[in-house]
Amino acid sequence: MSEQKQNDEWVPMSVPVPLAQEWIGNWINANADGDHLDPREMRAFVVRKADFVELLNQVDTEYVRMYVGRKNEKNEATGIEHLRPCLLLVSAATRKDVMPVNEGEDPDTIIDLIGEMKVANPAGNVDDPAETYDYQVFDFTRPCPPRCDDESDLFITRDSEDESFC
Repeated sequence: MSEQKQNDEWVPMSVPVPLAQEWIGNWINANADGDHLDPREMRAFVVRKADFVELLNQVDTEYVRMYVGRKNEKNEATGIEHLRPCLLLVSAATRKDVMPVNEGEDPDTIIDLIGEMKVANPAGNVDDPAETYDYQVFDFTRPCPPRCDDESDLFITRDSEDESFC
């Protein structure tokens, strides 16, 4: 049941930082209170090339950091809410490339570019004054399941797994 071509709801979504923090907390605390997380709930994620390009086009993006989270979603058919795995993507850069480095700070630390930030050397031009940019946290991902390629060599099933899980 390969569903990777369902593109009808693929709209890039900027996520407010507090909501991203909640989703990441949901992942970090998934088993803390006995909430069982089945690994089959998050086999993989699909991200469109255009979405990566949008993220990489944010000023001074050298890296992409990906955080795993779980967001509340409502099943339209049943009306039941559940936590669905998600992958949150943020632009990142080395500290020395985007801001002044204070004594004791590692200039090569890769830092997240989130929210409103003053960038010291926009686009690497040391002659330009610092500028303020609003960096977004993105949830572009569509998880597998349900968007799985069950014919992929990387789609691994448990020996006793029911194929209908996806």
